[in-house]
Amino acid sequence: MLRLVFTFVFTSWILLASNAATPALADGTDKLANILKKIDNLVCTNPEKLTPFYSAKLVIMIDDKRALLENRIKDYRQMMSELVGMDCHTERTILAGDMGGEVGYVLTDELISVVAKNVHIDERQHSVCSYVFSKEKGDWKISLEHCSSLPDYSIRPGDDALYYFHNPVY
Repeated sequence: MLRLVFTFVFTSWILLASNAATPALADGTDKLANILKKIDNLVCTNPEKLTPFYSAKLVIMIDDKRALLENRIKDYRQMMSELVGMDCHTERTILAGDMGGEVGYVLTDELISVVAKNVHIDERQHSVCSYVFSKEKGDWKISLEHCSSLPDYSIRPGDDALYYFHNPVY
């Protein structure tokens, strides 16, 4: 009987805790996730409009390299000029996050896919990323973006000639 009561109390506690935590995480990260969605929509259509979403003190880290926003915008523009009928798609899952009055963060699992009509390309990048946001003049801006590449197990070695280049085995 004691074991049954303990099981009931423990299960109820777990369910109540998970129900209480889930909406708080969603409420705390929805604004930040929406900013990332706006950025996703601009990357392959109008990358010059990305600047207002980023802090002047921005640091971008991709794996072990630092990137500058202006160089990233140039790369997006170059990609758009070379790839006819380009289609970009980002699948993002928020793994963790929180938001205070002045600072917020999200940890994400991302799969980015780029396909084009003029070349046979299905460029996919699987990463885990952390974004730190700070409030500047009332708007949320990304002040730190750090992404680490992960292997994309949905790509079979025969499907993509660059599979091992994009997914090195260490």
